[in-house]
Amino acid sequence: MCRYAKLLLISLFAFSLLFSACYAFKNPFKKKEPEPKPKMVETRQEWEIEAQNIPIEERDFEKQNVQQDEADKKKPKMPELRYTFERYNYPQGKRELNIEDIKKKLSLYPYVVADNQCRYIAYPYYYFSPDSNQISSNFYVEELDISKTKTKRILEYNHKRKQRTPIIEAGTKEIYPNLFNGLTLVDWSADSRKLLIKEKVGSTYGGVYKTYLYVHFMGNNIEAGQTVRLDDFDKAVKYYYIDWENKQINKYRYDIEPLGFSAENDNLIIALCYVYDKDNNKIFLGTWGYNIETNTTLLLSKTDVTHDVSINGLILKQTLE
Repeated sequence: MCRYAKLLLISLFAFSLLFSACYAFKNPFKKKEPEPKPKMVETRQEWEIEAQNIPIEERDFEKQNVQQDEADKKKPKMPELRYTFERYNYPQGKRELNIEDIKKKLSLYPYVVADNQCRYIAYPYYYFSPDSNQISSNFYVEELDISKTKTKRILEYNHKRKQRTPIIEAGTKEIYPNLFNGLTLVDWSADSRKLLIKEKVGSTYGGVYKTYLYVHFMGNNIEAGQTVRLDDFDKAVKYYYIDWENKQINKYRYDIEPLGFSAENDNLIIALCYVYDKDNNKIFLGTWGYNIETNTTLLLSKTDVTHDVSINGLILKQTLE
């Protein structure tokens, strides 16, 4: 074989070796295949399992769900707040001033009472002056935000804010040692246009001296916003016993127990009247009515006969369930 033929064979053999070596290595410019993505975590249970690095194929989700349900059943249920409305004036006319409670707390908002339609709110405020041993009180009536639900109207009403104007102030301007002036809400009328309030005046040692009745008018009529003390009612009862019974009840301590508005006539107030003798015995003076519309006083019964009285005011009660 000639020299040139040998060189050609050697060149071809070297070229084949080089070609094979090039294909033995991966092409650095070749596009990488995408790696499989892990399964997305969709629930809290899957997240908790994922945190334990348990392989997907070994996970038993049905078992985990059963275990979670059993754990939820064992957890104690937290009580939930529930709000309900209760009638305020029941039993009728039995809301009284709690002197000991006021002295203990120094100041007190005992309740807030809404009318039937939850358009207004009414409540007293009591405060005690230890230096003079005197209890005074204010009474407030204000409108509620009717754009909200009835429950939210009362819950969001701030009855402790400073900018308020009382409709009645009792015992706030002068100091009378050992005296109490307690304003108490009796009830709203069924039409929500009238509010009956009583004021008891007395000594923390000697008891009740005198009871006054007030009617506050709501709505759009000519009397709206007025608060009237029913002095005519007191005079009529006293004159009856002086003129017809010849009893000098002016010498005795006088007390009225208003029950509320008549169930048959929304303008008629029904009240029980009493006097206390020198031995502090309570003497019944009969069941009386006062007609707000005609300003007349009526003797309904000389005995303690039951009369139908409407129950209208609403109190929001909070309970845990």
